[in-house]
Amino acid sequence: MAAAAAAVESDSEEDEDEEFDRGERESAQEDVEGEGIKRLALAIERFGEVYERVESEKLKQMVDLEKQRMKFAKDLEMERMRIFTETQIQLEKIKKEARGRSF
Repeated sequence: MAAAAAAVESDSEEDEDEEFDRGERESAQEDVEGEGIKRLALAIERFGEVYERVESEKLKQMVDLEKQRMKFAKDLEMERMRIFTETQIQLEKIKKEARGRSF
């Protein structure tokens, strides 16, 4: 009877050891998963920061490009007006010379 009691007690201790080992493994697994999740969250955060910088730089370049386009359009319009004015002046000179010859 003592041997049976000792065997039951031994089995009980083994079951407790197995449960403890299983708990340790699960805890270690949770730690690994938790660390993995933390690393993933950090990687996502870094990606977001990089994405934000890229988008900010892209917006800045778009603004600069629009400023250049507006300056080019202004310069083009100024040149068009200069040519138009010079043409009008030349036409007036030709008209004056033609009137002067007709008299």
